[in-house]
Amino acid sequence: MSQSCHDYRRLAARWRAVARAAGIRLETIAVADEFPIFCMKSPALPPTGGIYLSAGIHGDEPGATEGLVAWAEERQNELAELPVVIFPCLNPWGLTMNRRSDSNGHDLNRLFHHDQHPTIAAVRKIVQLRRFCASLMLHEDYDAEGVYLYEHCTTEPAGPHLLDAAESVIPRDPRSRIDGRRAKNGLLNPRFSPKVFEKIGHPEAIWLHLHGSARSITFETPSEFALEQRAAAHLAVINRLVQLCQ
Repeated sequence: MSQSCHDYRRLAARWRAVARAAGIRLETIAVADEFPIFCMKSPALPPTGGIYLSAGIHGDEPGATEGLVAWAEERQNELAELPVVIFPCLNPWGLTMNRRSDSNGHDLNRLFHHDQHPTIAAVRKIVQLRRFCASLMLHEDYDAEGVYLYEHCTTEPAGPHLLDAAESVIPRDPRSRIDGRRAKNGLLNPRFSPKVFEKIGHPEAIWLHLHGSARSITFETPSEFALEQRAAAHLAVINRLVQLCQ
């Protein structure tokens, strides 16, 4: 797995196989840096509710893309019955080059406040006025000492349950401060500050939070752990979230 995790052709082939097995269309929603950007929308996704899943907005975080496709492969026979919309990899160039940014040096996870980038514009168009039960963004962190997550929510939090699932694979990050923010047992619930995001741009999670996702969650695995472990932790978290939202 470790030798092929940055092979976007291989990743795309796996998603095409999942789509065929599940009987769901794998739609090309944009082309960025000559790479197709895919979306898979289950027919069970309701206008209100359901789950938003994405990975690979930072190309140097392959445990996330591997975990998401592994989950889809594991659940392919029931995927059409799960209320999900999936963005398998939002930054294929970055994944291929093992870079956080796109080819122009842009961090796509700071561009959701406008639709000038073709990938972001496509995602925003698909999501539009949908209100999700939960949105889960899969990430990795080079400095992490275990799994952790950020959650913004307007209903009962899912974060503690997700971390319970993840720590069966990787321990929680024990730090009391992560990225300069207060953390408790791997959980961060930072206060939303519009002024901060006016300066740095809107991450995917913040944009979804502002547009009505009841839970907007960014899950992080430690990049220094084995790729197989990281992928398994992402898979476990997705499974737990699906359980919570059914």
